[in-house]
Amino acid sequence: LLVTVTGAVDPSHFWDFRGCTTGAGVTDSIAGDLVATPTNGPTCSADGIALDGNDDYLDINDWEWGGATSFEVYVKYDTFNDWSSVFDLGSGADSDNVILRNTGTTSTIQWSVIQGSTWKSLTTSNWDSATWTHVVVSIKDTTMKVHKNGVLVGTNTDGHEPNVLTRTQNLLGRNLGGGGLFNGTIAYLKIWHGVELSDS
Repeated sequence: LLVTVTGAVDPSHFWDFRGCTTGAGVTDSIAGDLVATPTNGPTCSADGIALDGNDDYLDINDWEWGGATSFEVYVKYDTFNDWSSVFDLGSGADSDNVILRNTGTTSTIQWSVIQGSTWKSLTTSNWDSATWTHVVVSIKDTTMKVHKNGVLVGTNTDGHEPNVLTRTQNLLGRNLGGGGLFNGTIAYLKIWHGVELSDS
């Protein structure tokens, strides 16, 4: 898949879980000081880090960011647990979160940005079941977009950018409100600050 980036070439952050060491944290290879620390025993393979959907997740340390942002993930959902998150980055439940997950127990993609406790979401298309899915989501000004496997599958022009602040709870594979445990494998997560990606 070709990712076309407007305004930047390299991502701001990149956590590559392919070939990671089980039990060890994975360091952001771009910024170098942000570590995704595994909790409750997710396992590594050449494909990425596998989470069991029962209690596994990863926790990234605090950092300050906000404004126009794009995210790229390559993941495989094995089952669709209730509102199970690929990532939920914020400072608690309904507290300036940025969330990518499935909707309820369905395969539908939900991309959400919360300013304070005010939600804006884009619900569209679907995660493939037991199959790798490449998803790029972005927010710039009021426009939220979701690209799946190289195709624009959803746009919401009534969104808002995340507030610029230090987010103190940054989870992969779990919701900040509890539950939402991801059952599947995450190959990688990339983040671009200040740019809107298009995936083609």
